[in-house]
Amino acid sequence: MPIDPYAILRALLRAEAVRNAPKPEVRRPEPQRPPEERAR
Repeated sequence: MPIDPYAILRALLRAEAVRNAPKPEVRRPEPQRPPEERAR
């Protein structure tokens, strides 16, 4: 059966978008520290 090359590209783009999507439950945002605390 003939395969639409654009279908493959769309599937790859969708997979990349899912893989690169930010996951808030996995990525914990670091608390912002004041610069003077970081310099120590």
